[in-house]
Amino acid sequence: AVGKNDFGQCKVNKWSDIVFVTTGLRDTVVGLRADGTVVAVGDNGYGQCNVSMWRNISAVSAGAWHTVGLRADGTVLSIGLGTKDRVYDTDSWSNIIAISAGAINTVGLKADGTVVATGDNRNNQCDVSDWKDVFAVQSYEAHTVALKADGTAYVSGYNGGGQCDVGDWSNILIPDYLK
Repeated sequence: AVGKNDFGQCKVNKWSDIVFVTTGLRDTVVGLRADGTVVAVGDNGYGQCNVSMWRNISAVSAGAWHTVGLRADGTVLSIGLGTKDRVYDTDSWSNIIAISAGAINTVGLKADGTVVATGDNRNNQCDVSDWKDVFAVQSYEAHTVALKADGTAYVSGYNGGGQCDVGDWSNILIPDYLK
């Protein structure tokens, strides 16, 4: 890793057997090892790097102040900032096949193509309960996007820059690894 290293987030040179990496918005780097364990470096101000005990993890996602891990059994672990306004309570989630940690929220894609969300919803980025036939989800700072099976998209959240204007999107290709 190269670049800004104020919190030691570039100190990954001793990592090995890494199959996936993700970076948070606040100087955190998280790595998923082939054996299902997780490593993290960088800003740990809210405990978002305290993932060394995680096992059987199949996917990870780093948010601004929290880290999310998807277990092989479809359940989800979360660690980091959790206050009244930013609750990353994923303990009750099940049958999850994909996750995305936004800056202030977390979304999960369920095996049946529906989406769940938790966290700060001040921009309506957690308003995903009626989404169906979803293949992929991504959450960012104040909005959430989902790719639908028919090549269209859902989006919810802050639209100050037109980032939610996806009504005319069509024929979006679904990557082979999502089929």
